[in-house]
Amino acid sequence: MQPIKVYNGPHGQGPNPWKVIILLEELGLPYDIVWIPYGEIKSEPYTSLNPNGRLPSMIDPNKSVTLWESGAIINYLIATYDTEKKLTYGDDRLEDKWLLQSWLMFQMSAQGPMFGQKMWFTHLHVEQNLQTAIDRYGAEVRRIMGVVNGALAKQRQKLGLAAAAADADADAAVWLVGDKCTYADLSFAPWNTLLGTLFPGGGLDIPKEFPEYHRWSAGVARRPATRKVLAFREECIRSMRDTAASVVQRQADAGRMPDYEPSVGVGDP
Repeated sequence: MQPIKVYNGPHGQGPNPWKVIILLEELGLPYDIVWIPYGEIKSEPYTSLNPNGRLPSMIDPNKSVTLWESGAIINYLIATYDTEKKLTYGDDRLEDKWLLQSWLMFQMSAQGPMFGQKMWFTHLHVEQNLQTAIDRYGAEVRRIMGVVNGALAKQRQKLGLAAAAADADADAAVWLVGDKCTYADLSFAPWNTLLGTLFPGGGLDIPKEFPEYHRWSAGVARRPATRKVLAFREECIRSMRDTAASVVQRQADAGRMPDYEPSVGVGDP
């Protein structure tokens, strides 16, 4: 099998390409990361791959398929290569199969955009300390985390599991749908690791405020394949030149790139 190509922008801070890379690693599929500077994604030849000029894009030479938008790529990879249903459910569990789509869409429509806006107004917006915007998107991040936290608590009850202690570790985690970790859970991981940067200075106490979310996120990050990818991403952020900085500097409403806090859960045992 030829490696699947995934386009990413150095130094790799953008969460969306890593959603695809995590899935490829979890499925044991060969892949190559094609690093393209952010200054080149709005022009040809890249816009022939992705007319929106965003990351990621994917080329699967084995099937002659080129796709863009991380959710579409995830759905393609699951439908095409997860034949053993390692990270999904089949028609014998039809409701669970489609509930996974609800959570993937929630990640794309809620977590991604709102976490992204919190990042922008906390760090990048040219007018620093715009507190009304920071507070608004901080509240949205907490609301979204609360939705997930509540759903996980109901899952625990549905599965007949005892309520986990407040200090329980990732082994006590439950999953969004059914009784195993799926592509829906994995899709949240790249943004979850950036929560320290979203709330600098300890502004969010995840274990205390969202205990189920904390255990779930840690449980995802502890999976060997996911952990490998997140550790590599951390290395990229620390060692590669940030090509997004020059693009941000050209935006009239942008200030500077954030100082990234250590990724949440990546260095934990």
